[in-house]
Amino acid sequence: MYSLSSIKKLAFARDLVQDKIEQINKTGLIVLHNVSFSLAAVAILFLIAFRLNDSISMSWFFMSISVAFVLIPILARKGFENTAKFLLLAYINISILILSSVFGKEMFIQAFYLPASGLAILLFDKDHQRLRNIGIGMAVLCYVVLDYVIFDSIYLTADEGIIIKWGILGAAFITTWLTFNKFSESKELAEEETQKLLKKTQSLNKELIEKKRELESNVEQLEKAKQKVEKGSKAKSEFLSTMSHEIRTPMNAIIGMTNLLVKDNPREDQLEQLEILDFSAKTLLSLINDVLDFSKIEAGKIEFENVAFNLENLLNGVLESFRFTAEKKDVPLYLDYDEDLPESIGGDPNRLTQILNNLVSNAVKFTEEGSVGIIADLTERDEDQLKIQFTITDTGIGISEDKQGEIFKSFTQERSETSRVFGGTGLGLTISKKLVDLQGGTIDLESEKGKGSTFYVELPFKTKGKAEEQRASLRNHTKEMPESLQGTKVMLVEDNAINQKVMIRFLEKWDIEVILAENGRQAVEKMTEISAVNLVLMDLQMPEMDGYEATRRIRKLDNKYKSDVPIVALTAAALKEVKEKVFASGMNDYLTKPFNPPELHKKLEYYILDKT
Repeated sequence: MYSLSSIKKLAFARDLVQDKIEQINKTGLIVLHNVSFSLAAVAILFLIAFRLNDSISMSWFFMSISVAFVLIPILARKGFENTAKFLLLAYINISILILSSVFGKEMFIQAFYLPASGLAILLFDKDHQRLRNIGIGMAVLCYVVLDYVIFDSIYLTADEGIIIKWGILGAAFITTWLTFNKFSESKELAEEETQKLLKKTQSLNKELIEKKRELESNVEQLEKAKQKVEKGSKAKSEFLSTMSHEIRTPMNAIIGMTNLLVKDNPREDQLEQLEILDFSAKTLLSLINDVLDFSKIEAGKIEFENVAFNLENLLNGVLESFRFTAEKKDVPLYLDYDEDLPESIGGDPNRLTQILNNLVSNAVKFTEEGSVGIIADLTERDEDQLKIQFTITDTGIGISEDKQGEIFKSFTQERSETSRVFGGTGLGLTISKKLVDLQGGTIDLESEKGKGSTFYVELPFKTKGKAEEQRASLRNHTKEMPESLQGTKVMLVEDNAINQKVMIRFLEKWDIEVILAENGRQAVEKMTEISAVNLVLMDLQMPEMDGYEATRRIRKLDNKYKSDVPIVALTAAALKEVKEKVFASGMNDYLTKPFNPPELHKKLEYYILDKT
């Protein structure tokens, strides 16, 4: 893996290479390199030839210009391109001038001024037109001097030849000094830049190390903060679970006893008091459920099931739960069910019930005359999925237009006095909207003050074939199953004395024989001692041994009729983690306290009578 600094180095090196390629690809530089090295090679050949022939002493000249021609490209590579080009032209022109003077006019060496002037054109591009003209002018000037001055007027003596000789040698030395001096300056500059780059790199590394330490410190602080938040979240979850359990346990006794007393043919004045008691208990339970659900939604702990269920039965059940309250107000309830809807669909029936309960509850609460209804329409369908619109309509007090945008916000009702008159936390619609949104649905509202409200809820569902079937129960392997609950045996595992009495009263009312165990340890012992029972109602939080451990031990019994007995959890904690733990321990189902007697009876029928 490349580090950031490695990538920078690679990019820098790549840029340098690209720059060199671009420089070499310039026509003037190519010509300069080729001409310089070619002339250096020619000068060396002439040097060798004249050294072998002592008659003409020109070796000093060819030695000097060969060195000059080799050094000129080096000067160009160091960035002094124009200087190198002028030196090349100067040496060529001077060389032609000297050779012509030595060998005379008859050798026609002066003819080389023509390619020398052409070379100026090749060395300098059109962007350096002025320099090109100077180069051409240099060749023309040398030719004029040679033709009109040297050939016709000047005759050099031996001493003057020595002066010219040392002049040329001096020029060669100066060129050499200039080239190596510039090379030395470039080298020193490169070393200086390298030192700067090194110091900058060290500074950056130091800064990077400090940033890394700072980042590690921040990560450590974030980790601690995360652990603190998780600890707080866990504590909050445990607090909610504990409070839910502690509040629901007495609520179970209150609602259960109220149900029993209502069915014992009370006097008219007693019935009214029991109805008030039942209404108040259910209102308190609704508030507890709202707070718990709102906390779970805010914490992101809401998950949805995908099980097959009968939609029409669910809708009838929702309306049935409000029928008693509606009948007291002479408000009829109705269901309009689309015939195109399938009998069974896949989704989360509990969350759908919760959404509809909130909406129908408000509709019944705020309607004094008229009617309340649910309309179910199939709006879209394909092979795997379908969409259903639920329309909940009422003829109640309605919602003013300026308040309709606020009605789905937390703890909001249309007027502050509404909560005093009708009660409620104002969380019901907030929870419903969040549940709808989380499932990819929509919820809309139409209302007119004094003329009622209509809520539209559209939700996606799976077709039955794509839904998971309800969790299958373990079959009871008794030899012969009874045709009714009468005479069946149920073990009640419950440590709370009040809840024991409430549950026993209901079970005995249905002619069920009850075997009581006050904790998990007693339940396991009694299961080994008595004959098989039809079902076990198992509390979860008990002394000595909780319901989870008791269930695991029952499932390990050698007697298959006993180990496969259906076990239904009795839980006051309505949290998802508790439900998952219930099924993980081997229980078949759960019943939330305070339990609804009809729901308890249905579960008993399902696991005792239907699972044959």
